[in-house]
Amino acid sequence: MKHIFTIFLLVSLPSLLYAQSFSVKVNAGSTGFGLEAVMQVHETANVRLGGNFFSFSYLYESDDEFDLDADLSLGMFTLLMDYHPFKSAFRLTGGLVYNNNSVNAGLIPQKSYTVGGDVYRPEELGNLDAEFSFNKVAPYVALGFGNPFSGSRFGLSTDIGLIFQGSPNVGMEAEGLLIPSAEQAPILEDNVSWANLYPVFTLSFHYRIN
Repeated sequence: MKHIFTIFLLVSLPSLLYAQSFSVKVNAGSTGFGLEAVMQVHETANVRLGGNFFSFSYLYESDDEFDLDADLSLGMFTLLMDYHPFKSAFRLTGGLVYNNNSVNAGLIPQKSYTVGGDVYRPEELGNLDAEFSFNKVAPYVALGFGNPFSGSRFGLSTDIGLIFQGSPNVGMEAEGLLIPSAEQAPILEDNVSWANLYPVFTLSFHYRIN
């Protein structure tokens, strides 16, 4: 799939040589925070190149047997084309996303277990870690409003769309007595197979350079 993204980029590059105007956008939304370069290649069509990033870590300290340590990492590069019917601000968007999103979650034992009269301390039980990743190249479709090449040089725009990221790939690693639990990765992968779409809502501020 990486080759598809490369081919799409190479096919799009010649059209950028005929760009009539340029704009930059600052984005914030469900894909994180990012920047885009926008090029008008026709009075009804724009091409966008951009990147969005975000990371977040959370430690849930439970009163039960395990704490949960989770990390979310968002990293996307986008190559998109906007079509503005009737030269309006409304747009239809399609393109490809290089998707480097991932989620890591770890279970950390906090209490000892007694099995058959034997006591196992947390350090003997070990940790269990799971990583969720997705297809590296994914199609993207959206509806939006706003055109940096009409009206004022400054403006706002929005996108509402979906990234077809595919079902999550799950990898699990464990230490100590929890090592056999890592063999449950295929079962967990099947249980989260429904999460094959990533919703996108983005609010952008744009500035037209020329």
